[in-house]
Amino acid sequence: MEGDRREESDLPGRFLSLLEQAGVGRRELRRKGEMLFWQGDPVDEVYVVSSGAVKIFSVSPEGKSYTFGFAGPGDLLGASEFLLAKEYDAMAEASEDSDVIAIAAIDFQKLVSQNPVLAQMVMRKLAQRVQTMTSQVKELGFLDVQQRLKQRLRDLAEEYGIPAGNGIRIDLNITHEEIGELVAANRATITSYLNEFKRRGYLWRDGRSMVIISPEHMEILDHLNRAVVEGDEDEVASCAQEAISEHVDPVRAFDALASGMREIDRLFIHKEMDVSDIVLSAYAMKRGLTCLKEAVQFSGAGPGNLGTVVIGTVFGDIHDIGHTMVAMLLTARGFHVIDLGINVSKEQFIAAAKEYHPDILAMSSLMSTTALEQQVVIEALKAEGLNTEIMVLIGGSAVTQKYGQEIGATGFAPNAQRAVELAYRLIRKQREKDRVRPHRSQAA
Repeated sequence: MEGDRREESDLPGRFLSLLEQAGVGRRELRRKGEMLFWQGDPVDEVYVVSSGAVKIFSVSPEGKSYTFGFAGPGDLLGASEFLLAKEYDAMAEASEDSDVIAIAAIDFQKLVSQNPVLAQMVMRKLAQRVQTMTSQVKELGFLDVQQRLKQRLRDLAEEYGIPAGNGIRIDLNITHEEIGELVAANRATITSYLNEFKRRGYLWRDGRSMVIISPEHMEILDHLNRAVVEGDEDEVASCAQEAISEHVDPVRAFDALASGMREIDRLFIHKEMDVSDIVLSAYAMKRGLTCLKEAVQFSGAGPGNLGTVVIGTVFGDIHDIGHTMVAMLLTARGFHVIDLGINVSKEQFIAAAKEYHPDILAMSSLMSTTALEQQVVIEALKAEGLNTEIMVLIGGSAVTQKYGQEIGATGFAPNAQRAVELAYRLIRKQREKDRVRPHRSQAA
């Protein structure tokens, strides 16, 4: 199998090499936006892409455009139409400056009939095109827009991907509208899904190019997310272990768990799931969190040297998923985290502040009835004279940034990832101020 894949990946290079040896065709530079041929024109030439990328698309009588794909180095254009004695059934436009080999139709016919090795390669390329079109038809029938988009991003990364740090840069200047045409969806839908993928850490921008995480990691995260939605504890644990063994970014793994619960909430609101389903998914998510937490701790990520954080859910509130995720992400980032757990009283927070001398005290509240406890703790810190030494972060669905400002909190974060980013920024800022004196946690 490995040999077959290697042979398949070498096919474009060998095909171009054979054409060069045959000495047929003429090399042309097609600038970005320049057409190679138009839909309905007679097939007088067959093209082979030498470098760059060419968009293959057609336009319906109503003016609707549909992109079939992008042709890269070694790809053959116009051969099937020529062999079937038809006109071009699509249009080809250089999506970036591209070198192509234009072969007169009569010369292409001679080449295929006189060179059996090259003829076999042409047959394989035509078979690949049929296979690609068949896969696209299946995707339209069986996959939703989000699934089709992920698959197309994987395809583009495989065809045009260049390793870029912890991701794969798609070296192709492609618009949201063109991506929409590839997956049969409108631009607004594609933009919405791409923004969601950015939020989940699946992709980001590098100049004009998109960078995506490896398809293998994306698949693991998808499985983890789906297992939470299905409420399958064992599958969640298995996926979490796979994420650990394959070195998936723990931040993305945590978010895959959280996004699964967000999907459960959405389905419950639309009455597509009942309370028992929510309970099963919550248990499954906690199982995944436990696996990831053990992995983070085992990796030696903590105690870290970025700073010390005391964290807990306030008195009267027994929700633990949110603050547990924040604690694990802080640990993974390099903070020393003291997790006080749930239902933490002001006395416990104050005692921990005196014992550990933390840089940050973080409090979570998911209930509006317990949100006031965050103010109680802040007032207690002031009474003990600790408010000038310790930064206070608050979070949870029951609080807002405005509320945080009103009660004197240093900062507010709406989710786990933002909480970690905020803690890191605050520590960096504090370190700049404290350069001339020892760090508090070190002095302790």
